[in-house]
Amino acid sequence: MSQANAASEGPALVRLDPADVPLSMPLDWPIVAADGALLFDTGTVIPDEAARQFLFQQFEPHRPADHAGGGPTPGDGTRDDLLTLEHMGLNIGARVGMRGTGTSGSSMYASRVIGFSHARRNGERSLFLTQPQMQGHGPIDLSRGEQVELVALTGKGVFRFMCTVDATSREPFSYVVLSAPGAIRRLRTRKFARMPTRLAARFSPEGDGAEQLARVGDRLQLSFHFNTDGTDVQVDTIAIVRHVGEIEAATGTAAYGLEFEALEPSQRIALKSFMAEHS
Repeated sequence: MSQANAASEGPALVRLDPADVPLSMPLDWPIVAADGALLFDTGTVIPDEAARQFLFQQFEPHRPADHAGGGPTPGDGTRDDLLTLEHMGLNIGARVGMRGTGTSGSSMYASRVIGFSHARRNGERSLFLTQPQMQGHGPIDLSRGEQVELVALTGKGVFRFMCTVDATSREPFSYVVLSAPGAIRRLRTRKFARMPTRLAARFSPEGDGAEQLARVGDRLQLSFHFNTDGTDVQVDTIAIVRHVGEIEAATGTAAYGLEFEALEPSQRIALKSFMAEHS
């Protein structure tokens, strides 16, 4: 781990190396620039090596020296060590992301909750999930007794927890039985979800503007396409530029932070599904 910067003003920061920043899993701490400006909030997912390389090419990533965990989180005030299924609001049909910790590797697979066992004397209930899948890959290879990490997005927040694989079955269809969730942690979330990703898109300034680079506050006509849960989704909408990254001298391009102005309900659901698949 890198050494902490000795700054006379502002909070002490620890400079990060690429190896310090995990991929495909929520961050346990925020990433800030050398001047303390927020780059990625706690819970943000860096999806792949290309995104991590871009982060270190454009900025000098740090984390607060005294920020060992996720910090205060919104919710009902329940301590993380007391959170249960009821606190998460995890219902049948909810989409979850699953990552194995053994032979199944570290990629995040998409799954859905299809049921719960009857509550035991201690109130715990097992989870029944569809066979976790990832587009372009075969089914995840799970072993009985293996620990898996899950991330769930519900109406009460974003939660990360661990389970043990109790059983796998292929009859009458492929599904997985997991132990009651353990070590449930509520991740801090933003009013508007953000997720770094790489998608081909067409955009142009709304109106008669013809500048190559957009500015903060500009409204763009944006079109892009993605696939989630086996469904092709086309989005044509207006996006507001909320952040503009540093311009690359070699290409003259910059990274934009965009907020969608309006989406159809079906598009919002599809985007949440896409985020869960890639979280």
